[in-house]
Amino acid sequence: MTDEKAELASIAASLRAHLELSFDAGTTGIPRGKRGAPKQEKPPAPVEAPPPVSVAPDTVAIPVSESAVATVRSLPMLEEQVKGCTRCELSKTRTNTVFSRGNPKAQLCFVGEAPGADEDAQGLPFVGKAGQLLDKMIAAMGLDAAKDVYVCNIIKCRPPGNRRPTPEETSTCIPYLHDQLANVAPKVIVAMGNTSAQALLDTKLGITRLRGQWKLYRGKTLLMPTYHPSYLLRESPIQKLAKQEAWEDLQKVMKELGLPLPAKGTHPPGYRPPPSEQQPTPSVAFPPSTKKE
Repeated sequence: MTDEKAELASIAASLRAHLELSFDAGTTGIPRGKRGAPKQEKPPAPVEAPPPVSVAPDTVAIPVSESAVATVRSLPMLEEQVKGCTRCELSKTRTNTVFSRGNPKAQLCFVGEAPGADEDAQGLPFVGKAGQLLDKMIAAMGLDAAKDVYVCNIIKCRPPGNRRPTPEETSTCIPYLHDQLANVAPKVIVAMGNTSAQALLDTKLGITRLRGQWKLYRGKTLLMPTYHPSYLLRESPIQKLAKQEAWEDLQKVMKELGLPLPAKGTHPPGYRPPPSEQQPTPSVAFPPSTKKE
């Protein structure tokens, strides 16, 4: 009997020690359920399909992935929005907004910088001296400016004094241009001048480093940077070379579009023959300078 009492006392002491240890460790209590049984998780709630996207009549649906749809404002809608735009300070000094001219179904699109005084007065891009020169350049390519190309600018309102647009004005206005180009979907874009090339390519490189090299607009549309017509109208020692380079750029565009190239040895547009030549080759795209030498 003495041995049994001693054994019971030992068991009681061990049990007390175990309970005290459990209490100190915070593990008191009796677990429910079978030991080691996996916890049952609730089945995931069914995922509801997103509601169908309703595309307004004045928008164009363009697939951007298998699971998303981007809507692009149509050209008539864009033009109306541009006319009423007051997003930047240029809206306070403009006479007219300047949207585009030419054929919105053309394969070739020319993009300039911003309207000048003549464009602001008429509400059309490239109608001044630079525009007249652009039309002659287009004609030299064998194209009709009204039927075969689409012409627009980065900025839709004239900056005062024909100054260069600010980065803020460019970033505010360029969404209109992105939607324009999405609607037109040209095969080739010609970006004329620093502002146009830098904005469309999102780069800080100047036109002298970019021109003549094929680039991609938004990763898919061929883009050729070249000089702005207004730059080619300026009198400078390097003007003759600039005209030659611009014509070479346009010939690359012609080749891409499958247009016939000029015969070898043909003088570039803007060529000014020396007085000794009896039958000089007429200038096709670039008129000779009227400045007295």
